Amino acid sequence: MNEETKQLLEEVKAGVTADVFEKLKAEISLRKDIFGGANNTDAQKAEAKEKCANFVKAVFNRDLASIKALSEGTTTDGGYVVPEYFASEIIRVAGQYGIARKGARNWPVSGYKTNVPTISNVVAYRVGEKSAITASQPTFSRTTLTLKKIASLIPMSNELLKDANINVIDQLVNLSAEAFAKYEDEWAFLGKAGGEGIFQSTTAPVYTMASGSDAFADVTFDDLLEVMNKLDEGALSGAKWYMSFSIFNQLRKLKYASGTASYILQEPAGGMPATIWNIPVEFVSVMPKTSLESQAGQKFIALANLSYMLFGDARQYEVTISQEATITDTDGQTQVNLFEQDMSAVRVIERVDIQLAEASKAFAVCKTATS
Repeated sequence: MNEETKQLLEEVKAGVTADVFEKLKAEISLRKDIFGGANNTDAQKAEAKEKCANFVKAVFNRDLASIKALSEGTTTDGGYVVPEYFASEIIRVAGQYGIARKGARNWPVSGYKTNVPTISNVVAYRVGEKSAITASQPTFSRTTLTLKKIASLIPMSNELLKDANINVIDQLVNLSAEAFAKYEDEWAFLGKAGGEGIFQSTTAPVYTMASGSDAFADVTFDDLLEVMNKLDEGALSGAKWYMSFSIFNQLRKLKYASGTASYILQEPAGGMPATIWNIPVEFVSVMPKTSLESQAGQKFIALANLSYMLFGDARQYEVTISQEATITDTDGQTQVNLFEQDMSAVRVIERVDIQLAEASKAFAVCKTATS
């Protein structure tokens, strides 16, 4: 190979290498998982957690420049929108704890409110060749989702916040997610105000047990059959019984005849999950328990198809930290001055709404007699 040819090859090699290098450099973000596999994913998660930790430290130190660089922005209330990983982890963990969030139809809402259309009573016809299709008018309705603010307050030591690390992020995520999931279940099943949730819905049908059956222990499987009759047949597929574990155990005590050892629902060695009248049972920790003192006239079991429950979610969370906060203790009265204890209050806010679509069709409730 002569000198002229060698020089030409070197020039071509240098040009191709530079072009390829620049192209690969531009595609690095798209090629993250090619070689790293699971370890690379773990590294990305650790990096995302570290970003969240730096965000919390910046909020605590009121480092506005770092907050701006690390957060997703601010809200109209002045709170700082958390990094994407922080928000996605709250959504993931809350979905593990919350029955409503897990089972309802999740509907992302951008802005303050949105209208979700529902259509029912569509009729199908058999049509002959070249024959006109019979006109049918379906039922149109809409459910309005209007986001409400739910907040959790988490007292934490200033030392932890000042030097926040990934363990602090895990703690904040889990505490917030558990609190949100519990509140959401209370809202969805018990209702937090008139007309809300399954128990306070004005249109969800209610079966009231016979006179004299004014305690949870008086419920029978015949009563639950009557609850099933309240549900539209089209909603039965996908429906579940929702109750507390203690109520389920009360049903387990029922036997075919007094004094016999034959249990109706489940033998002691029987496996889980159980069904009642071939419908699955799911436990909801916020539902009424057998320990409730006043049981007369109480709703305590729900039969529901949660795909008819709309869970509106902004899927956005904001964090603020107050170093001068005074919070109310769990007794609802005692005021705790966190400043005196060298602590701060971390406030995490979400915006959601929970509505029942076609409540009369897909939800039914069992209630004890008033006396």
